[in-house]
Amino acid sequence: MVNKQEGNLPEAVRLLVRWKSGGSHLDDLLEQAQLGHTRWLVMEAFRQWLVVKGLLEPRLRRQPRPVVEALLRLATTELLLRDEPAHPQVVHNAVEVAGELGLSRPEAGFVNAVLRGILREPGSLTLPDVRETHPGWLVERWIRQFGPEQTRQLLAWNQSRPVLYLHAESGPEYAEATEWAGFFRIRPGAFERAEADLRAGRVYVQDPFTIRPVDLLEPQPGERILDLCAAPGGKTRLIASRMKGKGQLLAVDRPGPRQQRLEENLARLHPGVAQVLASRIEDIAPGQLPGGLADAALIDVPCSNTGVIQRRPDVKLRLQEGDIPRIADYQLLLLEKAAALVRPGGRLVYSTCSLEAEENRDLVKRFCGGRPDWMLSGEAVSLPWLCGRDGGGAFLLTKGPCR
Repeated sequence: MVNKQEGNLPEAVRLLVRWKSGGSHLDDLLEQAQLGHTRWLVMEAFRQWLVVKGLLEPRLRRQPRPVVEALLRLATTELLLRDEPAHPQVVHNAVEVAGELGLSRPEAGFVNAVLRGILREPGSLTLPDVRETHPGWLVERWIRQFGPEQTRQLLAWNQSRPVLYLHAESGPEYAEATEWAGFFRIRPGAFERAEADLRAGRVYVQDPFTIRPVDLLEPQPGERILDLCAAPGGKTRLIASRMKGKGQLLAVDRPGPRQQRLEENLARLHPGVAQVLASRIEDIAPGQLPGGLADAALIDVPCSNTGVIQRRPDVKLRLQEGDIPRIADYQLLLLEKAAALVRPGGRLVYSTCSLEAEENRDLVKRFCGGRPDWMLSGEAVSLPWLCGRDGGGAFLLTKGPCR
């Protein structure tokens, strides 16, 4: 940060170190962090990760300690984003933070030398073509799927700062209405004013695309409904609202932090509207389901997350080309398990936050090809650069011969 009082750069450095060590996703780490206004810099560090890598690697004769590399990465990101008059202060702050982090004097000197070396090289801080901000294999995959111009728009969308949406019964004064009923856009700089309402459960951070799977499901009062892979509970809340306190809603997710977060979010609903079952879907046998088979079910499967890279920029760094077919096979398994939990004549909505055909329409075709008793009856696909919200797919399956 140019003004160190605006944020917590040492904590941002530690967050990058934790992410690099593996095992945690960026959104989980950000939820636990006390970053203040430094949060924007962390997000930008991931958006510009490959660009910064290209600037740093030629200047690193040997691999520095993770904490040194993280500090260099954040400072270089800020140099990219700040105007030239601010550059000396960025370098000065980075050297000061090196001391706060306990770096040795040679390490602090190394940080200073690398950053000043970048500043001395003409044109080094010019942002490159947007194609260089994503892994080459992912760009080529999208070009094959969407074409060059649509891919360029997608890449630009991913590199832009996301709008923060809230779902609420009425619009808070720090947010503005959107074209999607019940969803409001937080005004720039107003997030801190929203935090009290978020903690109290009066509003909920949620993207407008989440309404589409629930619209396809059409939950009715008095029905018995399953929400599978339900955490953190945004869609569960939407389903519960449609049920108007009548019927049974069972929210299922595997035991662990996600399931605990689901319970915390649903505790704010009217008592008895939704119940939580801590279980893997694979472990639920149809005959063991509390209350019997469901009238309708929604399964929002784990996916590649390629439709939400704007909000989760670490996805493009974590995801590998071979992951997508493996993920799709697991999704098919989950969809088959979910289908077994729905009564004859019932409804099943399959949804993802992926842009990949293998995880969306192609997977539904695979499912129907092996299950002639199910029919694709409706779908909603969101392309974020066209829709202005998260990307993904939602597909309504009902009993009947597949087409």
